[in-house]
Amino acid sequence: MVAKYKDPRDACAAIVAESYRLWLQYETRTDDITVIVVQVNGLTNVAVGQSISSDVVLRPPLPQVVELSGSESPSVMNWNSRIQRARQDISRARLRAIESSLENGQIWVPPSPAHRKTWEEEAQIERVLHDHFLFRKLTDSQCQVLLDCMQRVEVQVGDIVVKQGGECDSFYVVGSGEFEVLATQDEINGEAPRVLQHYTADKLSSFGELALMYNKPLQASVRAVTNGILWELKREDFRGILVSEFSNLSSLKLLRSVDLLSRLTILQLSHIADMVSEVPFSDGQTIVNEKQEPLGLYIIQKGVVKITFDMDLVKSENASSLLCENQKQDDIQNKKSITVEKSEGSYFGEWTLLGEHVASLSVIAVGDVVCAILTKEKFDSVVGPLAKLSQDDLRAKGHQTILSSESVQSFDTLTLERLQLADLEWKTCLYSTDCSEIGLVRLRDSDKMFSLKRFSKQKIKMLGKEAQVLNEKNLLKQMNTVASVPQVLCTCADEIHAGIVLDTCLACSVVAILNNPLDEESTRFCAASVVIALEDLHNNGILYRGVSPDVLMFDQTGHIQLVEFRFAKKISSELDERTFTICGMADSLAPEIVQGKGHGFAADWWALGTLIYFMLQGEMPFGSWRESELTFARIAKGQLTLPHIFSPEAVDLITKLLQVDEKLRLGSQGVDSIKSHPWFLDVDWKAIADHRSPVPAEILSRISQRLENHGDENIASLHSPNRDMEELNTPEWLQDW
Repeated sequence: MVAKYKDPRDACAAIVAESYRLWLQYETRTDDITVIVVQVNGLTNVAVGQSISSDVVLRPPLPQVVELSGSESPSVMNWNSRIQRARQDISRARLRAIESSLENGQIWVPPSPAHRKTWEEEAQIERVLHDHFLFRKLTDSQCQVLLDCMQRVEVQVGDIVVKQGGECDSFYVVGSGEFEVLATQDEINGEAPRVLQHYTADKLSSFGELALMYNKPLQASVRAVTNGILWELKREDFRGILVSEFSNLSSLKLLRSVDLLSRLTILQLSHIADMVSEVPFSDGQTIVNEKQEPLGLYIIQKGVVKITFDMDLVKSENASSLLCENQKQDDIQNKKSITVEKSEGSYFGEWTLLGEHVASLSVIAVGDVVCAILTKEKFDSVVGPLAKLSQDDLRAKGHQTILSSESVQSFDTLTLERLQLADLEWKTCLYSTDCSEIGLVRLRDSDKMFSLKRFSKQKIKMLGKEAQVLNEKNLLKQMNTVASVPQVLCTCADEIHAGIVLDTCLACSVVAILNNPLDEESTRFCAASVVIALEDLHNNGILYRGVSPDVLMFDQTGHIQLVEFRFAKKISSELDERTFTICGMADSLAPEIVQGKGHGFAADWWALGTLIYFMLQGEMPFGSWRESELTFARIAKGQLTLPHIFSPEAVDLITKLLQVDEKLRLGSQGVDSIKSHPWFLDVDWKAIADHRSPVPAEILSRISQRLENHGDENIASLHSPNRDMEELNTPEWLQDW
C-alpha cells in the first residue's frame, strides 16, 4: 500500500483509512495502532529470497501484504485470504445496492419561502461546502438554492441526531455546538459505544453526505455533547437541485427533431444545447439578410418567421425542410422564389453544419421572435464535422442471434404453459438480492435443469417494489433475442413466490471464480462478452447499470449471462436517455452517477473499466463500498493508480474507460471505439456474439472447480410458510404474471 504513494503523508492517511476499515470488522481489537512510514530514496530492488507459499499471488512492485487477524497474537494472511475477504465484502454490498425514488413523476420545487439565515450563517455553510466533492461542481444559482433549502435544526445535550444501524436521508452542517461520533460492533451484547471523533463548527464539520445519494445503514451514531444548531439538507431537495440544472429538455427535443442531428446521442445533444445562443428579434427585424449566409442552425423557440428563398436552394437535400409538408411540387415548380412561414419548433439553416454555402435566403421576424442559434464552429467543437459521422449509428437495432436450446426443443408449448413452481425442485442458490434469488432447479421426475429467478411476494410488498419487479420481468422478456440474456421459458407463481424460468444452466457469479486475478486472455474474453451484451442492450434502448463482478453470471459453458435487470432502465427515443436515478453497485458507479448530475449509456462503459481492472487486479480501482466516503471521493476526482504489471494496451483501455468527463470517455461516441482498441485487436466480435469463440481454459477450469467444491451449497425448500397469503396475492401487480 505504501509503495503506491510518493508523499509519505499520503501513505499515512491511506493506512489510517484502511486500518479504520479493518478495525470495524473484528470483535477483538487493539486499542490503538502506531504506524511509522520510512521513506528510502534510491532503493531500486526489493530483497528476495524469503520462502513464499505456492498459493500466494506475487504482484510486483506491490509489497507482500501482511494483515492482523484481530487476535492478540497476530497472524499473517496471504493474498488469497485477503482477496476472499474482499469478495465477501463486495457480495454483501448487493444488499446495500443504491436505489432512489427520484423518478416518481413528481416535479420538485424549491421551498417557498426560503429558510431564513443570517449573513454569518450562510457564510459558515458556504465555507463547509466549498471544497466538498458532492457540491464542488454546483453552479452559483444551484448553490444559492441549496442554501435556501438548508433548514435550521436545534438540538439539546444528549440528543441522538442519527443512530447507528438506522437510515437517514439528510446531510448536516454543524452551525454551533459540539457533537460526538459513536460506533460499536455489538451493542446488543453489552459493548459500550466508542467515541471516534468530535464535530464542531470551528472544524467546519459536516456529516451524512452519503445519505444524499442512497439509503444505507449508518455505520455510526452522532450525539450532541452540548446544545447546538445543525443545518439540514434533505435528499429530495439535493436531487431536485441537481435535476434543475437540466431544465433544457425542450431544447434537447428541438435539437433531436432536426434530421441531421437525429443520429446523435442525448449526451451529445446535451452538450450542444449548452452551446446554443438564444437571440431575440422584434417584429419586422431581419434575422438573415439575403446577401449574407445564415450564421448556423436556427431553431425557432418563440414566434413566427417569414422565409423567402430561391427554388435552387430546395434542390439541396439538406435544405428540403424549408418546404412545408402541405406544399405540392405542382404549386412551386414554376416559381423562381417562394415565401413560407415557420412557427415555434421549426428550424432552418441546418445545411450550414455540413459546410454548405447558400445565398438568396432572407428571414424576417413576424411579431416578437426568439431563435436558438448553433454555429458550425460550436457544433464541430462538440462532435466534430457532421459529414464525417459514422453511418454505423444508423444500423438496425437489436442482435438477432437466438441461441438454440436443447431444453426448449424438448419442451412443447403445452408443457410450458402448464408449468408450476411446484413442478420444479430448487437445488442451489447462486445469487440473491433484497427480494429475489437466482438458482438452479430440476424438473421433477426428469433430469432437465433450468435456472429460476424467484421473487418473495412478502418482501416485494414490504419494500414496495412491485413496479421494479414487473419492469425487470418485462425487460427480460423483451431481450429474448439477445444472445447474452437467457430466454424466458415461462413465468409462474404460487402463494409464496413469483418466478421466471430461464433457459440456461447458470454456474456462478463472475466474482465467485476470482479468488485470484485472471490472466489477460481470460479477462479479454469476459470483457468482450460484456461489450457485445451492452451493445445489444444499448441498441434496444436499455441502460443496464449492472456491470459488476457480483451481478454478472457465468453459465456452465463459461459464457457471460445477464440475468439481473433491477437496475436497468428502458430509455425512450425522445428525452429519457439521460436519467437521474442513483442506482447500481456502489464501487462501480460512474462519477456522473455519484454526483447526481444525470447519466446515460456512458455510465455502463465506466463500469466496464472497473470490471476489467477488477478481473486483472483482484480489487476495485477506487476502493470497496466499505470505504464509501473515500471511494466516492476518488470516483468523483478520477483518482486512479494502475499497476505496472498491466500491459500498456490494458492501461490505455482502462484509463480511457475510466475518464471522468463522460464526453471524452471511450464508448460515449459509439461502441466501435471500444471494439477497435488495440487491447481487443485479435477478438473475433462475430464469434463472441454467436458464442462460437472458444472459452479460455482458465475460466472453464475455475468454473468446474467452483461447481465441484460448492455445487451443493445453499439447498433450500422452494416453499415457506406465509401468514398473509390472501393479502400478498393481490391482482394489481401479479396480473398477467
